[in-house]
Amino acid sequence: MSFQDLEAGGSHARRAGAQDVRTIEAQVFKMASSVGQIKKLVGLLGGPRDTVDHRKRIADANAAIQDLAKRTKAAIMDLHTPGGAPGDGDAKARKLLQDFVAILQDYKSTQKAAAEKEAASLPLPSPPPRAAAPASSRQQVPDVEQGTPEDTAAAERQALLQAQKARTEAALANSVAFNEQLIEERDAGIEEIAHQIGEVNEMFQDLAVLINDQGVQVNTVDEHISSTAERIKEGSRELVKAERHGRAARNRCLCIWLVAATVVSIIIILLSA
Repeated sequence: MSFQDLEAGGSHARRAGAQDVRTIEAQVFKMASSVGQIKKLVGLLGGPRDTVDHRKRIADANAAIQDLAKRTKAAIMDLHTPGGAPGDGDAKARKLLQDFVAILQDYKSTQKAAAEKEAASLPLPSPPPRAAAPASSRQQVPDVEQGTPEDTAAAERQALLQAQKARTEAALANSVAFNEQLIEERDAGIEEIAHQIGEVNEMFQDLAVLINDQGVQVNTVDEHISSTAERIKEGSRELVKAERHGRAARNRCLCIWLVAATVVSIIIILLSA
């Protein structure tokens, strides 16, 4: 394999890494927006707009966020390369990891608030369809034997009371059955939220390992920087010492030369005399 092939492969890997970072950035932004929307929905729980359909929208939003969180976590884990050399891509990956963890924490708090609010109240039922009004009150009254007007009126009142009582009992039975269904759906929803919170906790555990690994890498880089700075300081001290020794040596040589010149001069003078 030639050097050009290696360089082309490295360029392709860098482009692929940059594309992965942009994809994760888009996913993190989308998740932050989704968490903001579900927080608004959770804020309406327990109020007049807390209906069965409203809780269904919260459940759908939770499912979508869970799926997006899993895909984002997997992409971040794939982007991280343990033991790799630090660079600009690693710094951006660490920033994305920090943002994702913060969003997960916010989402987890929102899930807990949703579970508490859903457990504290039931959603409002949908308004029942309006029943058609009877054409005449006599249609609701069974046939009675002919008698005096007083007996006929009393029989009609009795029949109306019985019909009203039957409707009330039927409505009460329907209401009890509906409330029981709401309770079952509420409990199932709370269990689903608890399961989703457990999945978020598992994501935190996986990301904690990644954060610790990156922390070791950051510490290693800091240690290299500190040791390099210490070596630079030590080298500076050695240079100062060497310069001092050089000056002392030059001074000694100069003194020797002066003494030698003085001795030679004296010898010459003596020989001349």
